[in-house]
Amino acid sequence: MTQVSTSALAQRNADLLQTLSSEFRLPGHRIHPFTRLREDLFLDTMDIELLVAGLESRLEYYLTEEEASQIETVGDLQHFFLR
Repeated sequence: MTQVSTSALAQRNADLLQTLSSEFRLPGHRIHPFTRLREDLFLDTMDIELLVAGLESRLEYYLTEEEASQIETVGDLQHFFLR
């Protein structure tokens, strides 16, 4: 990976975490890759679908239905949106 792409990836990760922090109304330091969307953040299926749709729109990166259905944690969001 080049220096530019590493920097771009770091910026995309920061943007993603900032978006999640705003969406969840939580300080960024409380959001970790292992944070579970359902159990820890109390999101239901519709909340997760809306979250994914919002991230897709904001980050201009779109997931397949199969990928979206696999999202259970913040780390899953990072995996799918930062590749």
